[in-house]
Amino acid sequence: MINAVIFFLLGFGLLYVGGESTLRGTLALAHKLKLSKLLVSALVIGFGTSLPELTVSLEAVLTGYPDIALGNIIGSNTANILLVIAIAAIVSPIFTNEKSAAKDVVVMLLCTLALIVVKTLDVLNGMVGIAFLIALSLYIFFSYRSDVADKNQQHDQAKKEKSGIKIACYCLVGIALLIAGGHLLINSAVTIARSFNISEAVIGLTVVAIGTSLPELTTAILASIKKQNDIIIGNILGSNIFNILGILGITILVQPIPITEAMANKGIIEMTVASILFAGLVFFRVPIGRVMGTLMLSSYFAYLFFILN
Repeated sequence: MINAVIFFLLGFGLLYVGGESTLRGTLALAHKLKLSKLLVSALVIGFGTSLPELTVSLEAVLTGYPDIALGNIIGSNTANILLVIAIAAIVSPIFTNEKSAAKDVVVMLLCTLALIVVKTLDVLNGMVGIAFLIALSLYIFFSYRSDVADKNQQHDQAKKEKSGIKIACYCLVGIALLIAGGHLLINSAVTIARSFNISEAVIGLTVVAIGTSLPELTTAILASIKKQNDIIIGNILGSNIFNILGILGITILVQPIPITEAMANKGIIEMTVASILFAGLVFFRVPIGRVMGTLMLSSYFAYLFFILN
């Protein structure tokens, strides 16, 4: 137990350093490629910070714990909104002024709907995995093409650009530290949770989901402090899309996930409500202030209490 607590704290430290490095690299990459911060944060940070979910979900299905794999994805998407966005908004209000975010919001809602359908029909198999990965590839392609075609992007040409090697180092080292920190945090948290006899489904929806969302949380807090609203929004939209199409797609391609009785109804309704709430706020460009952030965070604590009991 003592070792688990030490690894838990070490994981937090790695997450902070990794989040800071990734944020710097992303800002520099957006400027160098003359792409919007929203797109780069969705693809680089959003997908990069979702890698812990991939590691955990693959490890879970390959070792015979499918409930943890699926619970991780569902719980992580819920935590990204009700926990990550909420805390970032409490640190500094989030203003959603980016028009292009509306397209990503629609994609996120379609992904959520797709997850509901395949989960209800109990068809989390290889064919669905292939379909999800194809959809993810199309999303990346059209997002990039749309952003490049936008002639209204404004970039500060006077700002000194970092070299490509330095940018790559910032991003890759940052993401590596986020993954390592998340891995340490997850393993230690699961060890602690199991000592209290918590079920696998609940571990996936709560402890593991929160653990794998900590890279997003770290990045969002740092971005909030620096008033980088586009990065916060892009990070969560990209992460939630990638969790369903990428993480779940790869996981069920490797090993189909059966829907157990424990996971039949747990978490999916809460994830859907949270996604619709976030989509509405972003789509209609409603500022997410400290009051809204506090309400969202309170809702997340209520959700945890409900799941744990």
